[in-house]
Amino acid sequence: MIYLVAFLGFLLAVYGPSIAAKWRSYRHKKRLSALIPGDEGLPIIGNALELGTDSESMPRSFLEMAAALRQSAPDAQLLKFWVLHECGFVPMTGEMLQYIIDSNEEINKGEDYDILAPWLGRGLMLAGGDQWRARRKLLNPSFNFGMLLEYTETMNTHSRVLVDVLDAHTNKEFDIYPFMKRCTLDIICDVAMAKDLDSLHNPDQPYVKAISRVMALCIEANMKPYLWSAIGKKLCGWQKEHDENVKIAHAFTEQVIAERMESIAKGEEVKQKDFLDLLITENSRGNLTMEEVHAETETFMFGGHDTTSATLGWALWCLANHPEIQERVHDELKSVFGDDADRDCTKADFDKLVYLDRCIKETLRLFPSVPFMLRHLENDLKMGPYVVPRGSKLAIAPHIVHRNERIYPNPLVYDPDRFLP
Repeated sequence: MIYLVAFLGFLLAVYGPSIAAKWRSYRHKKRLSALIPGDEGLPIIGNALELGTDSESMPRSFLEMAAALRQSAPDAQLLKFWVLHECGFVPMTGEMLQYIIDSNEEINKGEDYDILAPWLGRGLMLAGGDQWRARRKLLNPSFNFGMLLEYTETMNTHSRVLVDVLDAHTNKEFDIYPFMKRCTLDIICDVAMAKDLDSLHNPDQPYVKAISRVMALCIEANMKPYLWSAIGKKLCGWQKEHDENVKIAHAFTEQVIAERMESIAKGEEVKQKDFLDLLITENSRGNLTMEEVHAETETFMFGGHDTTSATLGWALWCLANHPEIQERVHDELKSVFGDDADRDCTKADFDKLVYLDRCIKETLRLFPSVPFMLRHLENDLKMGPYVVPRGSKLAIAPHIVHRNERIYPNPLVYDPDRFLP
């Protein structure tokens, strides 16, 4: 008996402070969240059954919850939800979004993004706090519009390849998204690393298949509770498949970085400085380790092609479903390019394609390329009449705001003229 008492005493001494801290945090979140309108769901599990179980059903679930909340509490500006002991909040208006966007302190993303760390490392996407600020300042020169215009020729080249590949599917029904994804991947590979991946002609290229599979696995792991533990991942074979594909992706990136460093060491000239050159330069100055160079390269490759391909795919889908709008886009293109439709697109052309620009903006309104951006609050955050408790999750969900009928009348109608000057 004395050994049992001693063992229990040991457990309390080791885990007691942590359990007590979690309980205090839970009570604090429960007290402040009770002051915010909304349904907290069932005892213990909260709103877990309402949130959906995959990347398609979850955004729809949040839209339905937001609509129901506006019905019961017309002035509500924050959607709250509970899953077990965790609570989260979703801003429903631009005013609410502004509080988190303007915050210089609440920039930590929390553990939900950790699933990406073995693949992307602690690059700009996963960094937080001072590390994020320093890295953002360092990399800002690569993200201005003027810099992007330098790659217009590269974009024209790969766009021509895309058109040639799509020609083989004329008058057939097919899924255009994989082609958009491979085209943007080819562009970002060329822009970031001066590497001709040519995945449009080689869809089974190992790197292409690996990053596509890793992305799918990471989404699956966050959605399915049985994959939330390390044991669950191993038992289901998830971990093995994930690690194999991450290894392939890393091997490709490491080879490209090594080839570029060897080229620089030999004094070989490059026709155009790219993102990888910037990273290697900062490494030579002592501002980035090689591990950080690798992480930023992986992050840039992922962020640079995935979001753009999603927008392109949805834009084409919207135009296909609205032939009268598609006709206006065609007329505008004809007015700009005339009979020389095969020539390269220039900055001057971009400035004239005002209706196409509105179509893309309306596509992004209906189908944001990033459905959720999470923040883990380190402190209580005052948001208008509410105080959102520290320790909770704040989900920036653009589609919740973009489909709010009080902000955009008839929100489900595709209307590019919403963005008229």
